[in-house]
Amino acid sequence: HLFFSTHTLTSTQGSLQSVTSPTMRFTAATLLLAGTALATPLEERQSCPKVHVFGARETTVSQGYGSASTVVNLVLGACSGSTAEAIVYPACGGQSSCGSVSYASSATQGVAAVAKAVNAFNTKCPTTQLVLVGYSQGGQIMDDAFCGGGDTSEGITSTAIPIQAAAVTMIKAAIFMGDPRHIAGLSYNVGTCQASGFAPRPSGFQCPSASKIQSYCDAADPYCCNGSNAATHQGYGSEYGQAALTFIKSKITA
Repeated sequence: HLFFSTHTLTSTQGSLQSVTSPTMRFTAATLLLAGTALATPLEERQSCPKVHVFGARETTVSQGYGSASTVVNLVLGACSGSTAEAIVYPACGGQSSCGSVSYASSATQGVAAVAKAVNAFNTKCPTTQLVLVGYSQGGQIMDDAFCGGGDTSEGITSTAIPIQAAAVTMIKAAIFMGDPRHIAGLSYNVGTCQASGFAPRPSGFQCPSASKIQSYCDAADPYCCNGSNAATHQGYGSEYGQAALTFIKSKITA
């Protein structure tokens, strides 16, 4: 039998004191070590943010968020304790400045990168609400990863959704700006474009997560639509950023 004194288990400013008995002694260090091991899962859960944003940049822009940064930063500013990460992918269209990676190869790598990043984060933090923000080619890769359906123009033949089902559930909002996959008539379209982008979805396409998406595209855009004003393509953050934030806030619980 072990008999402990009346002061066996005490705490001073959160530190454990020695536990003593006539036949056994535990040092505070031993208990603290054991406590650390037991607390690790809780600490990991506590380190998970309530909201996490993934941002994907446009073609030829160096690694980071590119023009997706406008909406990413709006979310970070509006949601206390939220975090963000940029999708790592070539963002290239054959230009030497980005390694001469073809657009198709870049997009294919990008779709895989989105799925990998989102799946990994969801596995680590399964209750964190997720937000996708993709600009131009960044919108295309997020569109493909989130909605599936394949992308034959880029050589993606599988129609499966590469993001795991649990993560799809936790993606509460997705913002696509200047997405080349744009076609007219989708429920989540925002803007003046009534035509198709240069890598359009097939006629009749429906995204299973349509209610979570806003896709911004105006008629003058030559990439998501059939216009001729490249400046329009770069202006969605300033034009629609606040609207995108309002939509995101309507989909997440603060």
